[in-house]
Amino acid sequence: MQLSEGINAGQGLGIEIIATFQLVLCVLATTDRRRNDVSGSAPLAIGLSVALGHLLAIDYTGCGINPARSFGSALIANNFENHWIFWVGPIIGGASAALIYDFILAPRTSDLTDRMKVWTSGQVEEYDLEGDDMNSRMKPK
Repeated sequence: MQLSEGINAGQGLGIEIIATFQLVLCVLATTDRRRNDVSGSAPLAIGLSVALGHLLAIDYTGCGINPARSFGSALIANNFENHWIFWVGPIIGGASAALIYDFILAPRTSDLTDRMKVWTSGQVEEYDLEGDDMNSRMKPK
C-alpha cells in the first residue's frame, strides 16, 4: 500500500485515523451488550461501516484500516515506504474510538474516578464473573 499522488504523510495518517475510528466506533456501538436500543443486524452495520471507510479512503491511502492487511500488501510488493502510517493510524484511530466510546458516549459508571480505573485494573466489578453460563457471566450485575 502506498499514498496517492499529492497526499503527504500527515494527510495519509489523518485519513487512516478517521477511517479506523469510524469502523471501531461502529463495532463498539453495535456489539455493546449493555445497550437495549440496538435493533437490526450488527454484521450489516459493521459491513456498511467497512464499505464507507473504503469508499472514502481508498483513493487516498488504499484504506489500510487493518495493519495486517497493509503489511501483507507491502510484503508482496516489497514496498515499505510510509508503511508506518498503516500501523500508527489504525492504532490511534482504534484507541481513540475505544476511549471516546467508553468514557464519553457510553460510560459504565458516572464517577470519573471509577471510569479512570479501567486504565489500571479494568472494571471487573461491574460484571458477574462467577456465573457458570457464559451468557449470564457477561451481563452487568
